Amino acid sequence: MRYAAGVLLIAGGYYTAAQSGETLLLTGGVGAFWPATGVGIALLYVGGLRWWPGILLGDLVGTIVDLPGDPQPLGIALADTTGHVARAVVAVIILQRLAGRRAAMDRLAQVGAVFVAVAVGEALAATVAILARWAGGVVEVPEMAVFWGSWWLGGVAGGLVVVPLALAWAHGRSVWRGRRAGEGALMLAAVAGLSVIALSAEQPLTYMVFPAFIWAALRFGPQGATLAVAIGAVIAVVATSHQQGFFVELSPTDSALNLQLYITFAALTTLCLASIVSERRRAALELAESHRHEGERAALERQRIARDLHDSVSQSLFSTTLHVRTAQRALELEELDATGPVGEELSEIGQLTRGALAEMRALIFELQPGALAEEGLVAALTKQASALSAREGLMIEVDGPDERLPLGPEVEDQLYRLGQEALANVVKHARASSAAVCIAARDDIVWMEVSDNGRGFDPAAVGPGHFGLRSMRGRVADLGGRLEVRSTPGRGTVLRVEVPAQG
Repeated sequence: MRYAAGVLLIAGGYYTAAQSGETLLLTGGVGAFWPATGVGIALLYVGGLRWWPGILLGDLVGTIVDLPGDPQPLGIALADTTGHVARAVVAVIILQRLAGRRAAMDRLAQVGAVFVAVAVGEALAATVAILARWAGGVVEVPEMAVFWGSWWLGGVAGGLVVVPLALAWAHGRSVWRGRRAGEGALMLAAVAGLSVIALSAEQPLTYMVFPAFIWAALRFGPQGATLAVAIGAVIAVVATSHQQGFFVELSPTDSALNLQLYITFAALTTLCLASIVSERRRAALELAESHRHEGERAALERQRIARDLHDSVSQSLFSTTLHVRTAQRALELEELDATGPVGEELSEIGQLTRGALAEMRALIFELQPGALAEEGLVAALTKQASALSAREGLMIEVDGPDERLPLGPEVEDQLYRLGQEALANVVKHARASSAAVCIAARDDIVWMEVSDNGRGFDPAAVGPGHFGLRSMRGRVADLGGRLEVRSTPGRGTVLRVEVPAQG
């Protein structure tokens, strides 16, 4: 029962589309736009090929309704129905092969696939129609080329408007939210208004509509582009079918040709632009996602190295200190001179081993700051500063809130690495006796300042080859933040990082 109801629903939709095309044809002698082509292909592509009986039924209903006033023989009408069903089925098969089963018109290849599918399917329908009319004596051989071309272009124009519209809205990601919805309404109004103005002008002004098409493609992607093209095409078809606008020529064939070419090229141009913009946006998102995965892999690799160092080198150094102490106690038990050559060597070995162990523990902490995940950024930088102070003899104060900052794990890790790198630069280059780290959150911004009382430098004199500063700016830019460096020779340096807070 559900399948039968679906077939009837599809038949009704296809019949409505076919009748709208017939209405436009009859009112002005314009057969330039055949929406039934696009409706049939879209219904079978989105719903599945098993719904082809709905297309057949809808077309047969149209044939029966039009039969009393149709001067064409019944055989020609049935041939047209066969061509229409074959057109939809063949086009969907081609589209599935070239673009997959869930094309959303967000790739340039999908635009090409739709054009090829519609063009081949409509060529099949036009060929069946022209051969049936030639066999029935309706069309002579000299007229076949013009008839075939007009039929084919009318179907292609209808398909390029309806099929992308259906695919973009059925499978695409909606961008019509919040303020964007208001901008979208303004864009659609601009398309309609410019189309009406262009068609009512005495001079050809079709190019007036294209800025609105470009606006739709750039800001709203395939969904906005397809909707804008559909509005522009409908206005142009309605106006031309009522003998208005600059597409109207003395010959109905020329009027149809002008309108068909306008719709076809407007649709292809706008769809290609929208798909290229979507591909660039997707590439940017994929690049950001790749950077995130690289950061996660780097963090996992640091953790692995830290565990290996802790389990091997750190434990060996600790064992060495124990053996040195045992040897020193053995000297005392044997009542040997602890200040002699052996004792001095043991004392030196002990000092070197303890120093190496301290260095190793600081390195392990830098590779795997456990306090960062457990207690947050302020606690992690406090422990890092303590380790650095003990190792380098540099006084470092860390000031920040006790509660966790409103930051995501990745942003928190990047800020920790930035603070770590800034403190390392203080040790290497500043020749400072003290440094300070200040962290705070205010007005949806989290900021961190690292300052020192060192020798400073001239930021304007730092060339583009300064890799450390360039790397830090790149990290902050990836976080959507801002990096500021204030320094004067002889008066120290202040590095300030601001990033957006997160809920």
